[in-house]
Amino acid sequence: MKKLISLILFILIFTSGCYDYTELNEMAIVSGIAVDFEDEKFHVAFEILNTKNKEDNKEQEKVYYAQGEGKTISEAFSATSLEIAKMPYLAHLKALIIDEEIAKEHVEDIIDFLIRDNHIRNIFYLAISKDTTAYKVLTNTDTNNPIVSNAIADLIDSTTFTNNIASDLNFEKFVTNIIDPRKDTYISSIKIEDDNLKLGPIGIFKGYKFRTYLSENESAVFNVMNGSSNEIHFKIKCPNDEDNYILLTTFNKPKSGIEIKNKTATIKTEVETRIIENHCKMDFKKVKTYEEIQKKVQKKLEKDMKDVITKSLKYDSDILKIKQIYYQKTKKDLDFRKLNYKYEAKVIINRNGLIFEVKK
Repeated sequence: MKKLISLILFILIFTSGCYDYTELNEMAIVSGIAVDFEDEKFHVAFEILNTKNKEDNKEQEKVYYAQGEGKTISEAFSATSLEIAKMPYLAHLKALIIDEEIAKEHVEDIIDFLIRDNHIRNIFYLAISKDTTAYKVLTNTDTNNPIVSNAIADLIDSTTFTNNIASDLNFEKFVTNIIDPRKDTYISSIKIEDDNLKLGPIGIFKGYKFRTYLSENESAVFNVMNGSSNEIHFKIKCPNDEDNYILLTTFNKPKSGIEIKNKTATIKTEVETRIIENHCKMDFKKVKTYEEIQKKVQKKLEKDMKDVITKSLKYDSDILKIKQIYYQKTKKDLDFRKLNYKYEAKVIINRNGLIFEVKK
């Protein structure tokens, strides 16, 4: 009897398939989606990977596109799906691009539609198309970027040799923030310059509505303030010569935090830097030289931190989660715009394995 039961279990486990299993070659693998809103309609486009045998045609494109429109987001997705001979497969989705009108008025519609689809993995990137349509971004292919959704994911992930201005939030984290009444959220933007895709500044939200963009410098500083930055550059005028400059870059993630006491929020950060370009005629064998440079970097960083908070307050977008921090400490809610703000930056310059630091 035990042998019979074992045999039945073996057959059930190893010979039965999933009820909704579909052969891969019967699916249209969607890697990117663009959603625009124009003329009171949602316009959707799919970027679909070409899975045909390349031996048959070595010149064939790596992707093709399907488009549809509708009065609702579900109608637009359905219309787009009907343009494809195969079943759309969204589990491979890398990027969803939305235009600014969608970001301002229809993010809740997008979230409501996507979270109802059990076949979508919510780890893809959401980005705003800045000063252009989402469709133009999705179809901006070239030899180096034949699959735009991959290129967008790479732009957001890559921070080498540049200021880290990208948002580190995937769609799942974006939704987690946006549904929390004590948080506001933010996402990356993508723009087209000289026919090339480029990373734009971070877009900030109040609830479900896009409010404005940080500047590129504010985006980089914001990532320092929330502790997620991988790299940011500081171009500082020489302490003894205003006509020349020194360029520094951070390494390692910053140590950042917020303290709230007596209606005052103190924004703190500590960054380690190294000199990558020097046009200052100073004696770099002296500790005093590094102290003077550190003070200038520190002063600039504190001013930049203030600029980020000023814009956050102006647009009522609590992107640093100050309300949540206060609630976790006191179990009370507050209006983060009514707090006083202080800024404390600590800068460390690493030189050939030696660290010089200035204590305030």
